[in-house]
Amino acid sequence: MKKTVLIIGASSFVGSNLLDELKSEFRVIGTYFKHPVSIPGVLCLPCDVLKKEMVSTVVSRLRPDVVIYAAGMSSLKEASHHIKEAESLNSVGAVNCLMAAERVDAKFVYLSSAFVFGGGDALNKEGDVPFPNTNYGNNLSSTEFYIQRSSLNYLILRSSVLYGRGYSPVKETWFESLEKAFFEQKKVSLDDQVVTGFLDVRIFARILILVLKAEITNRLLNISSRDYSTRFQFAKKYGEVFKKDSGFLGKVTGEFPLEKNASTEEELNFKLDTTNIEGLLGIAMPSIEESLESTLERFKS
Repeated sequence: MKKTVLIIGASSFVGSNLLDELKSEFRVIGTYFKHPVSIPGVLCLPCDVLKKEMVSTVVSRLRPDVVIYAAGMSSLKEASHHIKEAESLNSVGAVNCLMAAERVDAKFVYLSSAFVFGGGDALNKEGDVPFPNTNYGNNLSSTEFYIQRSSLNYLILRSSVLYGRGYSPVKETWFESLEKAFFEQKKVSLDDQVVTGFLDVRIFARILILVLKAEITNRLLNISSRDYSTRFQFAKKYGEVFKKDSGFLGKVTGEFPLEKNASTEEELNFKLDTTNIEGLLGIAMPSIEESLESTLERFKS
């Protein structure tokens, strides 16, 4: 019998892709706040993560084996401009869902980010202490800490930048904006200061499936491409893999939403060490180029 996986935040970019990818392996149910998402074979229900009783009711009635928190405010800029709202969605909502999951003995999976770190040049390991330099990073690192200290059945997946197409009818992803720019050949300037990994969201979803099937628990794991680049360099690589002219691309720096007291560096690095996930699952993380080649093959099919 298939296990039931409840994905909180089904209308988000990551949540919608997880729904579509996980449905072949699990009985998947999603929740949304304002914008319903339609994915064949998947039931989606309304739920406000900030209403504790509503969350508790939804989880207790569905009694899932796994609760994945894919809701929240994932834009660094929005999180820096809407500080209280970001904290509510990225932290308070997650805690409400964690508590509801514990009451039905479900595993709680929290999706975190490399941006919990401060941008130094080191290769960040799971055991390294986060020193965030953004409000978004602060939200996630404090929630990571709470989950590790209070839960007995959790997974925290800390990922590099994820890219791909979403299912939202009202908001395009940054990758869709990049595709549009290549199609129109309209000049666009991209960040060339912040260095991260870049991974197709569907590769991330397939790794999540492996982690759930292996029944790994009470672990924090890094997931990233094995190499790193800025968004400008990623776009250039996209042009190479998809065989599209990238001469219209321009560079920009200084747009990263650092907190007021954060130190500014010429280059900000958010590199994740993926040794543990590779060892646990017996896999090798793809390079950015290999990830993009996988994306191209999926789009062709």
